[in-house]
Amino acid sequence: MKISVTYVMVLGTLLLAGCGSKSDANVKDLSDATNAYLAKKGQLCLGISTKWPVDLQDSDQRAGNVKASEMEALEKAGLVHSQNTEAEYTTLSGRPAKAKVLRYELTDEGKKFYREKDVVGLGPNKEALGDLCFGQQTLDKVSKTEGPNKIGDTTGATIYYTYRIDNLADWANNPEIQKVFPGITGTLNGAGKTTVSQALVLTPQGWEAK
Repeated sequence: MKISVTYVMVLGTLLLAGCGSKSDANVKDLSDATNAYLAKKGQLCLGISTKWPVDLQDSDQRAGNVKASEMEALEKAGLVHSQNTEAEYTTLSGRPAKAKVLRYELTDEGKKFYREKDVVGLGPNKEALGDLCFGQQTLDKVSKTEGPNKIGDTTGATIYYTYRIDNLADWANNPEIQKVFPGITGTLNGAGKTTVSQALVLTPQGWEAK
């Protein structure tokens, strides 16, 4: 029986395609797992995870105070606004007291970029800590992959890639913002250039980023 060369090539391609599995450390599966992780954890933020509003006492408002400089820059960018008020607190002896503070609250514009990062405290004393985020990190181009490697009962792999920044906030390019939050500059300049790595592990559902 004659079998054409074309038929053999097509059959071979189909067989190879059918051999793929969730355990393969191929670029597509590792990229998909990395992007799924970045969709949840790839928010680029200022790193000021704190309770809002932010109250600064007189001692906090001195020249050179980091928190005061940050709040001042954010206010100039229209992300927060300040007002003089009084804040209640508890003294070391357990007595309630009040102190004059300069209170910074998020503006409507600032609320667009607010992301809750953590919740601390117990019971009714729980407090939300939040940050301001200026973009979303996404996988750009894959440089290389390593693995799969077996370590004990765990199968792992590593992907190396450059990133891009989606939904970049205009204020992230503000020179005063970049001055008090210098990490922004490196992050922006590294988009499409800096190679980062992500470790992944194989689960019954497929690859997942650590």
